[in-house]
Amino acid sequence: MITIQLDIITLAVSGITLLLAIITCLLSAFFRRPRIESRPERKADELPGFSVVITTHDNARELEENLPAFLRQDYPGAFEVIVVEETSTDETADALKRMKMEFPHLYTTFVPDSSRYMSRRKLALTLGVKAAKHEWVVFTDINCQPAGEQWLQTLAKYADEDSDLICGYTNYADDSTSYQRFERLQQALYQMRKAQRGTAYAYNGNNLAFRKSLFLEHNGFLGNLMYLRGEYDFMVNEYATKWRTATMNEPEGIIIEQAPSKKEWLVCRLHYMETRRHLSRSFGYRLLPNLDTTMLHLNYLLEVAVIAYAIVSQDWIMTGAAAFALLFTLIVRTLIARGTVRAFGEQITALKLPFFELRVMWQNLWLLWKHKRADKYEFIRK
Repeated sequence: MITIQLDIITLAVSGITLLLAIITCLLSAFFRRPRIESRPERKADELPGFSVVITTHDNARELEENLPAFLRQDYPGAFEVIVVEETSTDETADALKRMKMEFPHLYTTFVPDSSRYMSRRKLALTLGVKAAKHEWVVFTDINCQPAGEQWLQTLAKYADEDSDLICGYTNYADDSTSYQRFERLQQALYQMRKAQRGTAYAYNGNNLAFRKSLFLEHNGFLGNLMYLRGEYDFMVNEYATKWRTATMNEPEGIIIEQAPSKKEWLVCRLHYMETRRHLSRSFGYRLLPNLDTTMLHLNYLLEVAVIAYAIVSQDWIMTGAAAFALLFTLIVRTLIARGTVRAFGEQITALKLPFFELRVMWQNLWLLWKHKRADKYEFIRK
């Protein structure tokens, strides 16, 4: 009688452990990745005009390094680049004067010194949109540059009558840390998948195109001008409607952001922690990421606990099943993640991927603690 009971327990525990390992792999963001699209090029007479808006504040070096990549786009259609200057004190003005002599489609404007009680960056972007002469406007940042000269041509494929917003893939340059690129990609996977399956939730990149008429219809950033950051997240969360947001993840349409310092990365993440408190549809969006990381940890804890128990009780069938489940989780999730990482053109060592997946939860808990302790006035315009 005792032997039968032990056999049943062995089979039940082994089966549950193996089933959880399978479920955990299916919950991975890399397994449920968004479609990687490749649309045909549009005819020359169908190409839309683009107004690329960039803000700058004491960014003379970044202007010299990155702005020419936007101005030298191989685009047969009409486009302009508008730089909105936020009262810089370095060589920004001189750099812009030199480039305006070389590039006639570069335009500049500035933020008045008198602006108060609102995010100067959002005000700068609003001024850029109002100065734009084309219906399609693109927001990006001066610490970024397109992956190549076909960026606007690729973007034009998605600027059709079926789209109001276009969220292009962005990631950090190769000299950033592997974890920074991993986390950025994982966030983008969740956000692109959400957009492809209905209504976009937010956007974590620097490659956002939208209709000027849509921006004006929603009064720009009127509802969140007091918050210093989160301009892209607020826009997508408020403006997106079902099936009207395109996701651009073709290699030619990627924007590369310069590697952030640890301080810059931390500030950006803390501002996102504040921004997401004010976004709608948060529960439904955050359910899958939270479920994935929680189940992943429970899975590993269960597998280790079962192995330890089985060894002590000398139940070698249970030991083998739990050990197989552990190896299955590690190997399959790593292979799934590696495939997606390569599909998006990222170079991250496969051996690091399991540790990065575990790190996400602990990193987020630490960020939540940092955000809770932060002075909330750090996130708003005084």
